[in-house]
Amino acid sequence: MTTEVRTPPFMRWRPGHWTLLDCAAAFVVAAFWAAPLVGGRGDGPPEARWHAMAGLLGAAALAVPLALRRRWPLGAFVVAVPAFGLSLATSVVPVVPLGSVPMAAVAYSLAAKESRRVAYAALGTVVVLVAAATSVWSGQWSWPAVTVLLPGAVVVLGWTIGVLVAQRRAYAEALRVQRERDTDSRVRLAVTDERLQIARELHDVVAHSMSVITIQADMGRLVLDRKPAVAGAALGVIETTGRAALTELRRMLGVLREDDSAPGALEPAPGLAALDGLVVRTAAAGVRVEVVVRGTPRALPAGIDLSAYRIVQEALTNVVKHAAVPGCRLAIAYEDGAVALVITDHGRGGPPRPGGHGLVGMRERALLCGGEFGAGPVPGGGFEVTARLPDRDGR
Repeated sequence: MTTEVRTPPFMRWRPGHWTLLDCAAAFVVAAFWAAPLVGGRGDGPPEARWHAMAGLLGAAALAVPLALRRRWPLGAFVVAVPAFGLSLATSVVPVVPLGSVPMAAVAYSLAAKESRRVAYAALGTVVVLVAAATSVWSGQWSWPAVTVLLPGAVVVLGWTIGVLVAQRRAYAEALRVQRERDTDSRVRLAVTDERLQIARELHDVVAHSMSVITIQADMGRLVLDRKPAVAGAALGVIETTGRAALTELRRMLGVLREDDSAPGALEPAPGLAALDGLVVRTAAAGVRVEVVVRGTPRALPAGIDLSAYRIVQEALTNVVKHAAVPGCRLAIAYEDGAVALVITDHGRGGPPRPGGHGLVGMRERALLCGGEFGAGPVPGGGFEVTARLPDRDGR
């Protein structure tokens, strides 16, 4: 059973709704304090009446910055300061902090939306204003009286809430930026891994096929006049190898295409089941491959199967290019939970040539599968490549 989470109505309000609410509150404030001002203060001496009217005017004037605080917080604060100071200095605003609520709302908006420097400058202004109003009201610089202290505390409370809201917003924004950076980093890593995968695939396909084609073309050129039949066979191998390479390249390019309207152009990735064709092409290049299988062959996971095939392909390509031997040995062992590959030749041996990518690509494939890889000269001459890939589905 799915529980629907409902958003509170006020959280669905738009900025215009809040501005309308501020205007309504400003009207209430103006009407509340202007009513006795318009009606006049008939009691008491004229000095007291003017004193009371000044205080009511300041309290009523706070309606203007209250209506403008969301759109222009700094301007609203500048307008509110003299009005609030006038109401404090005359002490007409009662001890109940009703008259300081509009000023507190303006201070909240300023602290929440402006910079920290402006916010602290506003706090200092409020403190100085409260102290000055206390001096005017009491006639001396002393500890602020309750009549001024309580409204001032309400304004400071509004400012404090605004600062906390600003800090929360800044923290949320920092988290959002960090998440975007993390997402970008993950995307870049994924793109890099995909490029490396494509580069390995292209290297395996092109290096093997072009090695076979180059060797066959060279042999065909040498025997073209004396042994036309051998040259024709070499051309046939070139044609077959080229078609196979084009098929694999078409498969990889088809995967990269965004348009999947032609799924028939995609062919399954090769695996150990396709070794017969690879052995035939290697033999056509002049290197006979002795294949030895130990254990019972079984279906491997697609990634393991492809990596095993590519490791064998690259190892045989290196034998064709560098070993200068008529044959090599390929041993495949289906172990409990893993498949082991050993490709051995008895050619020139020696350390790997610098600048090549074949051994690096084979090692990366094995490590990406969580396996082990080794390559190096063998005693008595030759070179050996070993790989052990875990077969998790075969456990």
